[in-house]
Amino acid sequence: MRAIMCMAVLLALAGCGYRSLGSGKASALQPSAKTISIGTLKNRTLRPTIHPALKDALIRRFAADGRIRVVEAGGDVILDGAIEGFGEDPLAFSSSDQAKRVRLSISFSFTVKNGLEDKVLLRDGVAGVAYYFTGSGVTSTRAAEDEATLRAVADLADQVVSRVLDGV
Repeated sequence: MRAIMCMAVLLALAGCGYRSLGSGKASALQPSAKTISIGTLKNRTLRPTIHPALKDALIRRFAADGRIRVVEAGGDVILDGAIEGFGEDPLAFSSSDQAKRVRLSISFSFTVKNGLEDKVLLRDGVAGVAYYFTGSGVTSTRAAEDEATLRAVADLADQVVSRVLDGV
């Protein structure tokens, strides 16, 4: 009986879909794509700090994955996009109807083009989400919001890289 249970667990783990970071190939792109350039990123929000944070997060995330190399210009593929929206939704309130927990979301639409032919390979959109608790004053609430913004940008970059490299 114990052997059967061990075998069942091993079979279940064998099919769990685990893969190590940076393995495989860039399957959502053409097989010849070895480099990517981050092209034009537009910011259609009133939050100017999101734009540089997103570009840095995308570069770091592609580099961490390791399947495709980020280059300044002239990449095999080019990622262009626009930060479409920034929203905050209060989720929990204090007894005096002050927001205490907030969901922050950033929406981003992007296209990936073949660098040589200017042909669109992928057109998609994602939303990065993070949560934060408001503080007792403006300064602490602003600090929590800024930190949540960076987490939402990182979430957004993770989703973009997954869509570009894995097609998911």
